[in-house]
Parts: sequence; C-alpha cells; structure tokens
Amino acid sequence: MHSLTDKFNELRQRLKAGISSMKHTGFDPVYYVVFPSDEIIQAKLALPQFLAQLRLDGFKPSTLSLSKLLNDWFRSHKLRKIWQQGLANEDNDHAVFQRTFSERLDKDQVFSNAILQQIDTLGTDPKAVLVLTDLEALHPFLHISGIEQQLTGKFKIPTVVLYPGTRGGSHSLRFLGIHRENGNYRSIHIG
Repeated sequence: MHSLTDKFNELRQRLKAGISSMKHTGFDPVYYVVFPSDEIIQAKLALPQFLAQLRLDGFKPSTLSLSKLLNDWFRSHKLRKIWQQGLANEDNDHAVFQRTFSERLDKDQVFSNAILQQIDTLGTDPKAVLVLTDLEALHPFLHISGIEQQLTGKFKIPTVVLYPGTRGGSHSLRFLGIHRENGNYRSIHIG
C-alpha cells in the first residue's frame, strides 16, 4: 500500500506530464487521490505541504472545500428552519429528511455549479489546478461520481479529488469504504 506522500508524488508527476498522462476513456483531467477513510485527518494535515509542492512545481493550486460549500448553502437556505425543526422532532423519520435534503442538493446542483464556477474562474490560467477537499461532507446525501458525471466535458483544468475510500477495479471506487463499489468514474485513480 502506498503512503499518502507516494500518492501525492505520483499525482505531481502526472500533472507535470499533462494531458498525455490521461487514460483513453476520457479527456477530462480529473484525478482521484484515494486513501482509506481512517486517514482523513492525515490527508488534511498533509494538504498544505502538497499545495506548496505544487507551487514549487510551477502550478497554481486552488482548493474548494465541499464541507464549507455545504455548510454555506445550508445556512443560507430558505428551508433551513423547517429542516431543523423536523430534525429536532424525534418522531420524524430522519430517512425522509435525508432523501429530501439529497434531492434538494441534487436539484440545486449545489456542488456541480460551485465546481464549474471555480473552474471557469481559474480556467484561463494554464497552470491552474483545482483541489476538491472534504468529500466526506457528501455522505450520506450525494456521491462525487454523480457530480463528476454532471460536469463531464467541462473540466478545463486539472481537478484533483481527495477521495476517502477504497479502490475496487480499475475504474471503481468505494466511498468512505462503506458504500457499494461504484464503477461510474471516468477519471484517473491514484492509490
């Protein structure tokens, strides 16, 4: 098993190689750095050093925290108080809340719109790299594979996904190591 440092170094080499390092199944420059979910804290602690190494390599990394994005969206949503009241009532079925919340996140395309906006902002810089962090915030509402599918063909810059989970086959991942294996990823998996 490769260490997080080894995975980051492999990613750096792939980014340096550019589009020629992409696999034949697609041209979107999306890279998943896959690490066990029990290493989430280590990945967060290693992120500043990894970003500094990317800058030394000549890249201009930018991060987008999915946890912050979700929190900001929830805090400003018009249904927030209703959702909070529903969750406070112990008689309510939390599965209904989860389903409603998931549907609203998907309908509003909260994550895909924010990622696309960030890509569009950074897209004119040939050295830009977008790093998506805090994927665990998606659980249990959404999966990054669905968000990636919504954005297929729109990734103008290398986008790195710090993915807590496990690898299955060559194209499948298991989010947080608890969800079923999902083979709907067209990206490069490192780890």
